[in-house]
Amino acid sequence: MTSVSEMNEIFVFIVVVLRGSGYMTRLREEDVLYIAESLKEYDKQLVKNVGKSLAGIAAHAIGRTEKEIYDLHHATSVAIIPVTCGEGIINGFSGSVQKIIEHLGFTAFVTGHKDVGGLAEAVKKGAKVIFLADDDHFVAINISTGRVVVDNGEATGKGYAAALDLMSGGLREREVLLLGAGPVGTGAAAFMSGHGARVFVYDVELEKAENLKKTVPGVQIVRDFYEALPEYKLLFDATPAPEIIVKEYVREDTMISAPGIPLGLSQGCLPLMADRLIHDALEIGVAAMLFEALSN
Repeated sequence: MTSVSEMNEIFVFIVVVLRGSGYMTRLREEDVLYIAESLKEYDKQLVKNVGKSLAGIAAHAIGRTEKEIYDLHHATSVAIIPVTCGEGIINGFSGSVQKIIEHLGFTAFVTGHKDVGGLAEAVKKGAKVIFLADDDHFVAINISTGRVVVDNGEATGKGYAAALDLMSGGLREREVLLLGAGPVGTGAAAFMSGHGARVFVYDVELEKAENLKKTVPGVQIVRDFYEALPEYKLLFDATPAPEIIVKEYVREDTMISAPGIPLGLSQGCLPLMADRLIHDALEIGVAAMLFEALSN
Protein backbone atom coordinates (compact mmCIF):
# COMPACT_ATOMS: atom_id res chain seq x y z
CA MET A 1 0.00 0.00 0.00
CA THR A 2 1.28 3.49 -0.83
CA SER A 3 1.99 5.57 2.28
CA VAL A 4 0.69 9.10 2.88
CA SER A 5 4.21 10.50 2.52
CA GLU A 6 4.67 8.73 -0.81
CA MET A 7 1.31 10.05 -1.99
CA ASN A 8 2.35 13.57 -1.01
CA GLU A 9 5.60 13.24 -2.96
CA ILE A 10 3.74 12.07 -6.05
CA PHE A 11 1.19 14.88 -5.76
CA VAL A 12 3.80 17.59 -5.25
CA PHE A 13 5.61 16.25 -8.30
CA ILE A 14 2.44 16.51 -10.39
CA VAL A 15 1.65 20.03 -9.23
CA VAL A 16 5.14 21.20 -10.18
CA VAL A 17 4.72 19.71 -13.63
CA LEU A 18 1.32 21.25 -14.25
CA ARG A 19 2.60 24.70 -13.34
CA GLY A 20 5.35 24.53 -15.95
CA SER A 21 5.25 26.40 -19.24
CA GLY A 22 3.58 24.86 -22.26
CA TYR A 23 0.75 25.04 -24.76
CA MET A 24 -2.00 22.69 -25.73
CA THR A 25 -4.86 23.36 -28.11
CA ARG A 26 -8.10 22.86 -26.20
CA LEU A 27 -10.16 20.20 -27.90
CA ARG A 28 -13.93 20.39 -28.28
CA GLU A 29 -16.44 17.64 -27.60
CA GLU A 30 -17.01 17.21 -31.35
CA ASP A 31 -13.27 16.61 -31.88
CA VAL A 32 -13.33 13.44 -29.77
CA LEU A 33 -16.92 12.31 -30.28
CA TYR A 34 -16.27 9.41 -32.69
CA ILE A 35 -12.73 8.38 -31.74
CA ALA A 36 -13.68 5.21 -29.84
CA GLU A 37 -15.85 3.73 -32.57
CA SER A 38 -13.44 4.56 -35.39
CA LEU A 39 -10.18 3.25 -33.91
CA LYS A 40 -10.10 -0.02 -35.85
CA GLU A 41 -10.76 1.69 -39.17
CA TYR A 42 -8.23 4.39 -38.38
CA ASP A 43 -5.61 1.75 -37.63
CA LYS A 44 -6.30 0.11 -40.99
CA GLN A 45 -5.91 3.47 -42.72
CA LEU A 46 -2.60 4.08 -40.96
CA VAL A 47 -1.28 0.69 -42.04
CA LYS A 48 -2.32 1.47 -45.61
CA ASN A 49 -0.87 5.00 -45.71
CA VAL A 50 2.10 4.72 -43.36
CA GLY A 51 2.90 1.02 -43.24
CA LYS A 52 2.48 0.77 -39.47
CA SER A 53 -0.39 0.65 -37.00
CA LEU A 54 -0.89 3.19 -34.22
CA ALA A 55 1.23 1.05 -31.91
CA GLY A 56 3.92 0.70 -34.57
CA ILE A 57 4.13 4.46 -35.05
CA ALA A 58 4.34 5.06 -31.29
CA ALA A 59 7.10 2.47 -30.94
CA HIS A 60 9.01 4.00 -33.87
CA ALA A 61 8.73 7.42 -32.18
CA ILE A 62 10.76 6.20 -29.21
CA GLY A 63 13.13 3.95 -31.13
CA ARG A 64 11.71 0.70 -29.79
CA THR A 65 9.76 -2.20 -31.24
CA GLU A 66 6.19 -3.06 -30.35
CA LYS A 67 7.39 -6.42 -29.03
CA GLU A 68 9.82 -4.75 -26.62
CA ILE A 69 7.07 -2.56 -25.23
CA TYR A 70 4.53 -5.35 -24.83
CA ASP A 71 6.98 -7.91 -23.44
CA LEU A 72 8.05 -5.53 -20.68
CA HIS A 73 4.79 -3.74 -19.91
CA HIS A 74 1.85 -5.89 -21.01
CA ALA A 75 0.44 -6.00 -17.46
CA THR A 76 0.63 -2.24 -16.91
CA SER A 77 -2.59 -0.56 -15.76
CA VAL A 78 -3.25 3.03 -16.83
CA ALA A 79 -5.54 5.54 -15.10
CA ILE A 80 -7.07 8.62 -16.68
CA ILE A 81 -7.97 11.30 -14.12
CA PRO A 82 -10.59 13.94 -15.01
CA VAL A 83 -9.44 17.44 -14.00
CA THR A 84 -11.98 20.18 -13.28
CA CYS A 85 -9.84 23.32 -13.03
CA GLY A 86 -9.90 26.07 -15.66
CA GLU A 87 -12.65 25.63 -18.26
CA GLY A 88 -13.39 22.18 -16.89
CA ILE A 89 -13.80 18.70 -18.32
CA ILE A 90 -14.34 18.14 -22.04
CA ASN A 91 -17.13 15.63 -22.50
CA GLY A 92 -15.78 12.43 -23.99
CA PHE A 93 -12.11 13.31 -23.54
CA SER A 94 -11.19 10.93 -20.72
CA GLY A 95 -13.20 8.10 -22.22
CA SER A 96 -11.53 8.59 -25.60
CA VAL A 97 -8.08 8.44 -24.02
CA GLN A 98 -9.12 5.24 -22.24
CA LYS A 99 -10.33 3.64 -25.48
CA ILE A 100 -7.13 4.54 -27.32
CA ILE A 101 -5.00 2.96 -24.58
CA GLU A 102 -7.19 -0.16 -24.52
CA HIS A 103 -6.95 -0.35 -28.31
CA LEU A 104 -3.17 -0.43 -27.87
CA GLY A 105 -3.55 -3.52 -25.68
CA PHE A 106 -3.33 -2.16 -22.15
CA THR A 107 -5.74 -2.08 -19.24
CA ALA A 108 -7.10 1.42 -18.67
CA PHE A 109 -9.78 3.05 -16.53
CA VAL A 110 -11.18 6.52 -15.92
CA THR A 111 -11.26 7.28 -12.20
CA GLY A 112 -14.66 7.83 -10.67
CA HIS A 113 -13.28 10.68 -8.61
CA LYS A 114 -11.78 13.83 -10.09
CA ASP A 115 -8.66 15.87 -9.30
CA VAL A 116 -6.87 14.83 -6.08
CA GLY A 117 -9.49 12.22 -5.30
CA GLY A 118 -8.88 10.72 -8.73
CA LEU A 119 -5.16 10.55 -8.05
CA ALA A 120 -5.73 8.72 -4.78
CA GLU A 121 -8.12 6.32 -6.52
CA ALA A 122 -5.63 5.65 -9.34
CA VAL A 123 -2.89 4.72 -6.89
CA LYS A 124 -5.16 2.56 -4.74
CA LYS A 125 -6.27 0.62 -7.81
CA GLY A 126 -2.68 -0.08 -8.80
CA ALA A 127 -2.26 2.14 -11.84
CA LYS A 128 1.37 2.44 -12.94
CA VAL A 129 0.82 5.27 -15.42
CA ILE A 130 -1.62 8.15 -15.11
CA PHE A 131 -2.92 10.58 -17.72
CA LEU A 132 -4.40 13.96 -16.79
CA ALA A 133 -4.99 17.29 -18.51
CA ASP A 134 -5.99 20.85 -17.69
CA ASP A 135 -6.41 23.85 -20.00
CA ASP A 136 -2.66 24.18 -20.61
CA HIS A 137 -1.12 20.76 -20.14
CA PHE A 138 -1.77 17.14 -20.98
CA VAL A 139 0.72 14.79 -19.32
CA ALA A 140 1.43 11.11 -18.74
CA ILE A 141 3.27 10.18 -15.57
CA ASN A 142 4.88 6.88 -14.68
CA ILE A 143 4.15 6.79 -10.95
CA SER A 144 6.18 3.62 -10.49
CA THR A 145 9.25 5.86 -10.57
CA GLY A 146 7.69 9.21 -9.66
CA ARG A 147 10.06 10.84 -12.13
CA VAL A 148 8.94 10.22 -15.69
CA VAL A 149 6.74 12.92 -17.18
CA VAL A 150 5.64 12.95 -20.80
CA ASP A 151 4.09 16.12 -22.21
CA ASN A 152 1.53 15.74 -24.97
CA GLY A 153 3.09 18.48 -27.09
CA GLU A 154 6.54 16.94 -27.35
CA ALA A 155 5.22 13.36 -27.61
CA THR A 156 2.74 14.33 -30.32
CA GLY A 157 5.53 16.00 -32.27
CA LYS A 158 7.65 12.85 -32.09
CA GLY A 159 4.72 10.60 -32.97
CA TYR A 160 3.72 12.56 -36.05
CA ALA A 161 7.34 12.93 -37.13
CA ALA A 162 7.71 9.16 -36.84
CA ALA A 163 4.60 8.73 -39.00
CA LEU A 164 6.02 11.11 -41.62
CA ASP A 165 9.31 9.21 -41.56
CA LEU A 166 7.47 5.96 -42.25
CA MET A 167 5.10 7.39 -44.87
CA SER A 168 7.90 9.06 -46.83
CA GLY A 169 10.15 5.99 -46.82
CA GLY A 170 12.68 7.69 -44.54
CA LEU A 171 13.65 11.25 -43.68
CA ARG A 172 17.41 10.92 -43.98
CA GLU A 173 18.83 13.63 -46.26
CA ARG A 174 15.28 14.85 -46.98
CA GLU A 175 14.12 18.45 -46.56
CA VAL A 176 11.11 19.07 -44.33
CA LEU A 177 9.29 22.37 -43.84
CA LEU A 178 8.16 22.61 -40.22
CA LEU A 179 5.39 25.12 -39.49
CA GLY A 180 5.33 26.12 -35.84
CA ALA A 181 8.10 26.13 -33.26
CA GLY A 182 6.13 25.43 -30.11
CA PRO A 183 6.25 22.21 -28.04
CA VAL A 184 4.84 20.05 -30.86
CA GLY A 185 7.22 21.55 -33.40
CA THR A 186 10.16 21.14 -31.04
CA GLY A 187 9.39 17.45 -30.48
CA ALA A 188 9.01 16.95 -34.22
CA ALA A 189 12.24 18.79 -35.03
CA ALA A 190 14.21 16.72 -32.51
CA PHE A 191 12.96 13.46 -34.03
CA MET A 192 13.40 14.54 -37.65
CA SER A 193 16.86 15.99 -37.12
CA GLY A 194 17.86 12.87 -35.21
CA HIS A 195 16.79 10.79 -38.20
CA GLY A 196 18.91 12.76 -40.63
CA ALA A 197 16.35 15.20 -42.03
CA ARG A 198 17.19 18.76 -43.03
CA VAL A 199 14.63 20.74 -41.06
CA PHE A 200 13.50 24.21 -42.11
CA VAL A 201 11.21 26.01 -39.66
CA TYR A 202 8.76 28.86 -40.02
CA ASP A 203 6.95 30.55 -37.15
CA VAL A 204 5.06 33.84 -37.12
CA GLU A 205 7.01 34.61 -33.95
CA LEU A 206 10.60 34.71 -35.15
CA GLU A 207 11.92 34.41 -31.60
CA LYS A 208 10.35 30.96 -31.28
CA ALA A 209 12.01 29.81 -34.49
CA GLU A 210 15.34 31.18 -33.28
CA ASN A 211 14.97 29.35 -29.95
CA LEU A 212 14.20 26.11 -31.79
CA LYS A 213 17.29 26.59 -33.94
CA LYS A 214 19.35 26.87 -30.76
CA THR A 215 17.71 23.80 -29.23
CA VAL A 216 17.88 21.42 -32.20
CA PRO A 217 21.15 21.32 -34.15
CA GLY A 218 20.96 21.91 -37.89
CA VAL A 219 17.55 23.58 -38.01
CA GLN A 220 17.34 26.48 -40.46
CA ILE A 221 14.85 29.34 -40.36
CA VAL A 222 12.47 30.24 -43.19
CA ARG A 223 11.20 33.82 -43.18
CA ASP A 224 8.67 33.87 -46.03
CA PHE A 225 5.99 31.24 -45.52
CA TYR A 226 4.20 31.42 -48.87
CA GLU A 227 7.40 31.64 -50.85
CA ALA A 228 8.77 28.55 -49.14
CA LEU A 229 5.63 26.41 -49.02
CA PRO A 230 5.58 25.12 -52.64
CA GLU A 231 9.29 24.28 -52.51
CA TYR A 232 8.91 21.38 -50.08
CA LYS A 233 7.53 17.91 -50.64
CA LEU A 234 7.40 17.09 -46.93
CA LEU A 235 5.42 19.38 -44.63
CA PHE A 236 4.87 19.22 -40.89
CA ASP A 237 2.10 21.52 -39.68
CA ALA A 238 2.44 22.11 -35.94
CA THR A 239 0.33 25.26 -35.80
CA PRO A 240 -3.21 25.86 -34.48
CA ALA A 241 -3.96 28.08 -37.48
CA PRO A 242 -6.84 26.88 -39.71
CA GLU A 243 -6.63 26.55 -43.50
CA ILE A 244 -3.22 28.15 -43.98
CA ILE A 245 -2.24 25.56 -46.61
CA VAL A 246 -4.36 25.97 -49.76
CA LYS A 247 -4.40 23.76 -52.83
CA GLU A 248 -2.27 26.15 -54.89
CA TYR A 249 0.66 25.20 -52.66
CA VAL A 250 0.14 21.44 -52.63
CA ARG A 251 2.05 19.32 -55.14
CA GLU A 252 1.11 15.90 -56.47
CA ASP A 253 3.84 14.35 -54.32
CA THR A 254 3.32 16.49 -51.19
CA MET A 255 3.11 14.61 -47.90
CA ILE A 256 1.75 16.33 -44.81
CA SER A 257 1.87 15.38 -41.15
CA ALA A 258 -0.57 17.68 -39.38
CA PRO A 259 -1.22 17.26 -35.65
CA GLY A 260 -2.62 20.79 -35.34
CA ILE A 261 -6.22 21.34 -34.23
CA PRO A 262 -7.95 22.72 -36.23
CA LEU A 263 -6.46 21.24 -39.40
CA GLY A 264 -4.20 23.68 -41.26
CA LEU A 265 -5.27 22.49 -44.71
CA SER A 266 -8.10 24.16 -46.58
CA GLN A 267 -11.09 22.05 -47.56
CA GLY A 268 -9.96 22.29 -51.17
CA CYS A 269 -6.74 20.45 -50.30
CA LEU A 270 -8.34 17.40 -48.77
CA PRO A 271 -9.45 15.62 -51.97
CA LEU A 272 -5.96 16.15 -53.40
CA MET A 273 -4.14 14.62 -50.44
CA ALA A 274 -5.96 11.27 -50.25
CA ASP A 275 -3.44 8.89 -48.66
CA ARG A 276 -0.70 11.49 -48.14
CA LEU A 277 -2.09 13.23 -45.04
CA ILE A 278 -1.66 12.21 -41.39
CA HIS A 279 -4.10 13.90 -39.02
CA ASP A 280 -6.17 13.01 -35.96
CA ALA A 281 -7.42 14.63 -32.78
CA LEU A 282 -5.80 12.44 -30.10
CA GLU A 283 -4.77 9.00 -31.28
CA ILE A 284 -1.10 9.33 -32.29
CA GLY A 285 -0.34 11.75 -29.46
CA VAL A 286 -1.82 9.50 -26.76
CA ALA A 287 -0.09 6.41 -28.16
CA ALA A 288 3.26 8.20 -28.25
CA MET A 289 2.75 9.51 -24.71
CA LEU A 290 1.97 6.05 -23.36
CA PHE A 291 4.89 4.29 -25.03
CA GLU A 292 7.34 6.98 -23.96
CA ALA A 293 6.07 6.86 -20.37
CA LEU A 294 6.48 3.08 -20.38
CA SER A 295 9.95 3.13 -21.90
CA ASN A 296 11.62 5.25 -19.22
